[in-house]
Formats: sequence, C-alpha cells, structure tokens
Amino acid sequence: MDEILLDEAFSFGLQDGTFTQAAVVVRNEKIVFEDYRNIGPAEIQILQENDWSEQLWSNFEFRDSQSLSSSWSVAKSFVSILIGIAIDRGFIESIESPASDFLFEWQSDERNLIKIKDLLNMRSGLVPVCRDVSSTEPVVCTTYPGSGGDILPFTNITEVCLNRQIAEVGIIQPWFSDTLTWEENYFLYINCDTQVLGELLERAVGNDLETFAEVNLFSKIGFDNYWWRDASENFTAYCCLDATPRDFAKLGQLMLNYGAWGNEQIVSREYIETIKRIHPDYIVTERGGNWSYGMKFWTLDFPRIQSDGVEFPTYPIYYAAGYDGQFIVIDYEKNLVIVRNSLYFPLLGNDERIIKLTGDLYEEVAFPLTLPNTLGIPIYFNSEEFVYKIHKSIYQ
Repeated sequence: MDEILLDEAFSFGLQDGTFTQAAVVVRNEKIVFEDYRNIGPAEIQILQENDWSEQLWSNFEFRDSQSLSSSWSVAKSFVSILIGIAIDRGFIESIESPASDFLFEWQSDERNLIKIKDLLNMRSGLVPVCRDVSSTEPVVCTTYPGSGGDILPFTNITEVCLNRQIAEVGIIQPWFSDTLTWEENYFLYINCDTQVLGELLERAVGNDLETFAEVNLFSKIGFDNYWWRDASENFTAYCCLDATPRDFAKLGQLMLNYGAWGNEQIVSREYIETIKRIHPDYIVTERGGNWSYGMKFWTLDFPRIQSDGVEFPTYPIYYAAGYDGQFIVIDYEKNLVIVRNSLYFPLLGNDERIIKLTGDLYEEVAFPLTLPNTLGIPIYFNSEEFVYKIHKSIYQ
C-alpha cells in the first residue's frame, strides 16, 4: 500500500470535525496502518455551540489503541455469527427453521411462519416499535425508524420486541413510506428483529448470550469486551458491545478467513458463504438502491462514480455498521479490513453497563455515549469516501 496515499486517507478520516476516535486498516492479516485521536478544538466548539459543557467533553481528551469504542449496531453482525455457531453445534437446525421453534409466544398465530432467516435479513414483516414520548410506552412507529426504532429506554426490551405483530400488507404504512405500500418480504431495518434473535439464541443453547459468545467466539479470537444490558438484565443483542478497534477488526478477519481462526473453524465456511451471497440475493430494491442487507451485514452501494470520476466500488464490499459511524469493512478481493469508530465514553452513573436514561447525567444515567449523533448533532461520517481513499493506496 502506498504510504503517502494511506496517510492522506487517514488525514481525511481523522480530521478535526469528523469526531473519529480510531481507524485501523488490516491487509493480508497485518495491521498496516492505525491511528487514534482525542477530541479536537473544532469539535469542542461544536459541542459548546450545542450547549454541552466541559464536564462532558473533557471525557474525550485522551484516546489510544487501548481505549474502548462502541459497536452500536455492529453487535448485530456478531449475533449473526453466533447463530451460525449454534447451527454448527446442533442447537439450531438451520436458518430455514421457524423462529417459533424457540419462541413459543409465536406458535399460535401467523408469526409461526416467520423463519430465523427472516429475522436475520430484517424481512420478518413485524411492525417497528418506537417510544411514545408522552407516555414512554412502546407503540408502533408513526414515521420511518431509520436507526431501527427507539427501544433503548424500555425496561424489558426483549418482552417489547417479542410482543410485536405482523403488519398489514398492501397499504401505506407511515413507518415504511409516505407513497409506497408495504408488501410481504420487504426489507425494514428494525432493532427488535435482532433483539428477538438474541432471545431465540439463549433459549436454543440454554445459556445467556454473553456466556455463549465468550465460550464459542470471543475467547477463540481474543475479543475482550463488555456487553450492555437493559434494566431487566437482558443483553442488548441488537447493539452495544464495548471493545477496542483492534478487537473489532478481528471480526472482519474472521470473515476473510471464511470462519477460521488459526487451525480452528470457529463458524462454518458454509455460513460465511451464505453471508457473502446477500449480494445479489438480498438487494434492497424496495428502497431503490443497488446495495444489499442480509444476515446482519450490508454491502456498499455500487457501482458509484466518485468525486474524481472513478467508478468505485465495482464489486460487492461487505460491512458491519453501527450508529454514529461505527463500521467494519470486509473486502474479499483485496484481503482488507477497515475499522472506524467515533469518539466514545460510556456514561456509567450506576457503575454498570445497564441502560438507564433518566436522572442526573453524570451520577445516575448509564448510556453508551458516542459523538456527535447521540447528542443530537447531525454530523455524519462519510464512510464510503474514506474507504475509497484507502483503496486508492492499494498497489494494483
């Protein structure tokens, strides 16, 4: 890789104002470039302009390779791998199995037709859940829930997600579109679908999510982490793993290795091949794009003309993605992994990673605080341009 061009890519991706904490590039199983940064003067000014005090932004003053980052929804991709491991070990027959084999609550109504793969692909047909701000109770979303629905505040996220019903098709659903009707097998990104998968996995294996993950995945690849829970001590399957960027890169490398780590097959090659087939099998045409979502992974939209006139990408590039610009890019053609994380500080007012959103911000609230989106600041990292700039540094 061209050192000058790679440095230029990182200068773009970690400039003041991007709120980037870390970026790591792994190629041919080696870390070829990584960088870490603390909050910059321009970013502090942005927080000040949004009335956030020094007491908050002083938490972001030093970051290095040992500093934790948040996964947000990147955790969904880990859950997918855990489902694959459970299948390999015989706890689950296949992704074609009915989810109601384990979710008895769904056995006596039309939800018994939902397959595990439907939950993996965000095509369950179940309604999205949001919080009713006036009552803090769960309700069907009334607008498009772009980040998956507002379920973090609920005391028992799993119960809320299990209690959803299948949406009526053939009509305009405001949480899908103002003009298009909602139809069977359409894609809708819903956090609850993954939360339900976490419960299904626990029932299948007879253990809690984190313990199963630690024994069968995390300890195998050296992934040290903390997994957040709700107030009922359900692990938040759909989000919120805290780990270092280097450790997040290990998931990408496991994918490039087709499920192998050293001499051990952690998850079957067949399962990884199924993930790779999300393009073209699950192109989200109902959203008018040429990108795919399936098995809790995405592909970059392609082909796309970049600002310099070059077409990129010209083949499927896969990635795990999370709120506030967290991502793990997996490029099979270039044997490349790219990780990017935003500035992160876990608020732990209750001294545990148990979500609590009410009370004093610093003494009671417990929340995975990333910058800038969790503070309501609409600045979004340009992940595709960053990936393209890194690609430009690769010798052909």
